[in-house]
Amino acid sequence: MSPNKGKKVLHVLRVCAAALFFSAVVVAFSGVSFFAPVLKIQFFPALDRKAWGVAAVVLLSAFLFGRFYCSVVCPFGILQDVIGFFSRRKAKPDADRAKTRYLIAGVVFALFFSGAAGAAGWLDPYSNFGRVVAFFKNQAFYAGGIVFSVITILALWKKRFFCTTLCPVGAVLGMCAKVGPFKLRFSDKCVKCGKCASVCPCGCADPKNGTLDNERCVRCLNCVAVCPMNAVAVGKDRQRVGVDLSRRGFLTGGLAAAAGVAAGAALAPVLSEKAKDGEKTPVCPPGALSVDDFAAKCTNCLACVSACKGGVLRPRGSGYATVHLEYGENKCLYSCAACSNICPTGALTPLSLAEKQRRRIGLASFDKDKCVGCGMCLSECPRGAILFREEGGDHFVTVDPLSCIGCGACVAVCPVKAIDIRPAAVQTEVSA
Repeated sequence: MSPNKGKKVLHVLRVCAAALFFSAVVVAFSGVSFFAPVLKIQFFPALDRKAWGVAAVVLLSAFLFGRFYCSVVCPFGILQDVIGFFSRRKAKPDADRAKTRYLIAGVVFALFFSGAAGAAGWLDPYSNFGRVVAFFKNQAFYAGGIVFSVITILALWKKRFFCTTLCPVGAVLGMCAKVGPFKLRFSDKCVKCGKCASVCPCGCADPKNGTLDNERCVRCLNCVAVCPMNAVAVGKDRQRVGVDLSRRGFLTGGLAAAAGVAAGAALAPVLSEKAKDGEKTPVCPPGALSVDDFAAKCTNCLACVSACKGGVLRPRGSGYATVHLEYGENKCLYSCAACSNICPTGALTPLSLAEKQRRRIGLASFDKDKCVGCGMCLSECPRGAILFREEGGDHFVTVDPLSCIGCGACVAVCPVKAIDIRPAAVQTEVSA
């Protein structure tokens, strides 16, 4: 096999691997727990649950091999490739907006590590992909529709613009690739035909000037596949290849990042207080340690919302600052523990079905003035936590606080809307 054919095969393998990862993530969002591990190797969720080993592997791979993560593992990046595929607009070398990239990354990571994961999650590629999937499953989750519209416009305009300019994960991985020992570069065989630049989604290939910016390059290998001269290769390169390594570039980039960190650190407590001000206390999904802990860790990726078989989980909004349960016709199914096992961020602790069935997320509250004593809730309660009570010749129901877990089955069946679920500030386990 010729070297050029071998590199084309490598490109095909990269595309196939990306397709497999993308499909696995979509299936995982549908609630298939077997594929949940693909969500837990995403960079932001790994940081959120303090999976430092996973984060270190992602960073090390970027240092050694470049940003393959962005073209193989990141579903939001792959989505942009899919959208860009339908654009007839040819790519061309683009400006490096390094200071903008560092400033945004500084703000996002400062917010994230200051406990404002929800705010930081609006630029997390994984969380945004989750919102898009949730929107396609349920158009009522309109935030995902907005995200999809914006990313479609950006992808049709400049393909991977989000990845090279706005993405905080891409900024960090790009810095690792920038100082790594192996670079993608042009060899002396290059005839400056421009084919590589026309297929580069990041605008980082500039054959006329002989430069290829490895900080922005996502290792899609499109350039390798189309080069007729086999002039694009990976190798050690101590020269400057489209990256400003000057003292001035280092200082301005560092100052931009520092300014971002300072701004994010200042914004974090303001955003946290604003989220609490006027917001309702949510009933959190099973597996949350407490309302405050869940709010600090949840990035609103909506993996749990998409996986919820009872249709009771809702994204932030409607007066709530986090994902929450909204009862009514829907209820938290007693036979389902999908949400806690699909969460990749650590906002929800994985629970077995038996553990979930004893997890108190709230407590039923009855309005005896509305209750007509029909008894429908008694037969519906999976825990046997509802009891008949007689007072002054009238019959109404009450709840056993030692057995109720707040699943909402009683709320769903009550014909007069006499039942409400009060959230548990700290989730506890009831007796079997």
